[in-house]
Amino acid sequence: MKLRPAYTTTLVLASFGLLLSGYLSYWNLWGPSCHQGPLSWLVSCGGPQKVLIFGLPTCVYGFFMYLAVAVTALIGLTSNKHRGTTATLIGLGSLGTAFAGGLMIYEIFVLKLTFTTVPACVYGLVLYLGILTAAIVGRRSISRSPASPPSDRLP
Repeated sequence: MKLRPAYTTTLVLASFGLLLSGYLSYWNLWGPSCHQGPLSWLVSCGGPQKVLIFGLPTCVYGFFMYLAVAVTALIGLTSNKHRGTTATLIGLGSLGTAFAGGLMIYEIFVLKLTFTTVPACVYGLVLYLGILTAAIVGRRSISRSPASPPSDRLP
């Protein structure tokens, strides 16, 4: 996998994450509840109680993390400085995976929330694992491509 497909894959996954977390953020902040949203048959956000961090639903933090991933992937697609970009994506992918995985464990096993469909944090975990995988594969393609051709080889 070359860098361009890795960045494109990351951008697509981050776009899905933006849509999902934006939808959940809207219904949790301004709607009555994400349980009453039009996609409640597809994604579940637990019980009637909201899981809050510093007074905001967790999906708001997910939205801004996906936004950071999308911007970084766009920078990677338009820039020549790939080492820093892939390192940032690996960091964001790791942070997102830990956040979504921890939230999933907390909601399912600690709070024991009841879900009507697939929990939103599971979708988040899958998306962040995809972002992390694409970033690692992209990073490997950088380390495998030589910066300059070796001069000690015989013709």
